[in-house]
Amino acid sequence: MAKAQQRDLQIAEREAVESSVNFRYPLDVPMSLSGDYGELRGNHFHSGIDFRVGGVSGAPIYATERGYISKITVSPTGYGNALYITHPNGYVSVYGHLQKYADEIQKHVVAKQYEKESFRIDLEFTPEEFPVEKGQLVAYAGNTGSSGGPHLHFEIRNGENVPLSVLERDYVTAVDNMDPVLNRVDFYGYVNVFGAPRTFRVLRPRDANAAIAVPQYFYVAIDAIDKMEGTHAKLAVNEYKVYLDSDLVYHLTIGEVPFEESKYINSLIEYSRRFNERKSAIKTYVEPGNLLSYKIERKNDGILFLPDTLPHKVKIELLDYKKNRFSKTYTVKRDDSLYIDKIKARPQGTHMAWHMANVYERGGFRISIPPASLYRNIYFQLDSAESRITPFAPVWRVHTGEVPLHSGATIQIAYSGPDSLASKALIASCGANGRLYGIGGRYENGVVKAKISTFGNYTIALDQDAPEIIPNFKNGAVLRGNAVSFVIRDRLSGIGSYRVEIDGHWVLARFDAKTARLTVPLKEAKIKRGITHKLQITVVDNKGNQTVVKRNFKW
Repeated sequence: MAKAQQRDLQIAEREAVESSVNFRYPLDVPMSLSGDYGELRGNHFHSGIDFRVGGVSGAPIYATERGYISKITVSPTGYGNALYITHPNGYVSVYGHLQKYADEIQKHVVAKQYEKESFRIDLEFTPEEFPVEKGQLVAYAGNTGSSGGPHLHFEIRNGENVPLSVLERDYVTAVDNMDPVLNRVDFYGYVNVFGAPRTFRVLRPRDANAAIAVPQYFYVAIDAIDKMEGTHAKLAVNEYKVYLDSDLVYHLTIGEVPFEESKYINSLIEYSRRFNERKSAIKTYVEPGNLLSYKIERKNDGILFLPDTLPHKVKIELLDYKKNRFSKTYTVKRDDSLYIDKIKARPQGTHMAWHMANVYERGGFRISIPPASLYRNIYFQLDSAESRITPFAPVWRVHTGEVPLHSGATIQIAYSGPDSLASKALIASCGANGRLYGIGGRYENGVVKAKISTFGNYTIALDQDAPEIIPNFKNGAVLRGNAVSFVIRDRLSGIGSYRVEIDGHWVLARFDAKTARLTVPLKEAKIKRGITHKLQITVVDNKGNQTVVKRNFKW
């Protein structure tokens, strides 16, 4: 289908939806955003709106439109406690990081957790089970899952499960008369050397008004945010435009991003800056493996070209979803002599094409990179460190973390430890301080194999240590609160499973992965007061090491 036809269908769909529903703001506290749609997050675009709730959990949340609760998920990571409401038009509103659900719903969820003996749960419902009216209380805002503080993460998804830009569509209305803010612009040289691009950052003159010396081919990377009344949050810029003199050479409209396309953000940004500085900057260079390229109008794949050594103007223009606008112009001047040393006649390493399956093997190491996991061609490099962190394998330096992988790669490393410990072996990444971080994997036929998500330094480690359990009360304690809690953690392979029993029966224990805290609500355990109870917690890591802690307590 042609893009024009797709656009017409999307417009018709939007008009039909907007005439059939009238979404309301899902809270009753004054609106203030801590995050909005399209923000550049780690490995993805933010898919919804984050509403502030005053810094504490417990703010009531109301159904944004009539419908029925179609799904509930409970997880120690991600959205934590989440609730999904399907509306008559087929759209779904999503409410994430909840403290708890409304009473009737909460009772049902807890009953199912006890029935399945699992904290983590995924429930689906028919329209008859939990119908809701617009404005009905459905939950309370919290800080569960991968949340940095109490807030409501709110989404509206269409029938194809694509998250929609709630504010741009005016499903929820916010005041925004503030212009975007340009934090920083970097200039990068570009040259194609033997079938693979080489890029390098251009040094800027100290005088902000002086011309920037650039090579013949270059691109820019733009670090910018949007601002809005009533919040200090760093929000999303929706459009990025770059002009060379009067010629528009790059125009990105982020718009709405399906979940399956969200990770292409790693190609859209200057990834080396994310890796080195933890800052996100949209670059004009459009890599061949970036499937978000349909959102970009560009010339010469976003590479700017200077045909002469005369001064030229590069203009950056930013727009938010309300079309508030900011622009800034820089003067550039071609000077190839400054960058001769940046261009090597022949790159080191093995050429890998981004669209091909690539396999490389050497000296007890093997990597397999699936097609399109790279965004552009590279010259792959592999080395091993002279000193070892563990006796079971060298440290392999696998290319560079400045180059992203979209769908990861599989590595295998020859294992040189005793057969009796092979089941405890795993791949670990090596930090700059020599610390090991467990990746996973397993031993098989003399090697340890695992999937990695990034290039970096890897070796083999053994996890023979049992997980750690730290209770918050002493044995025989008299407890006066409504819950007991523990910290559980594992040094290397990670927590695989846990089980909490009181008087021999499984009880619900809520796990918060970001704090490593396991909390047992005693009321939901339905135990008698005034008598001594026997509590047992069992934690097993991902290599089968187990710790058991027992405590007696009176409540």
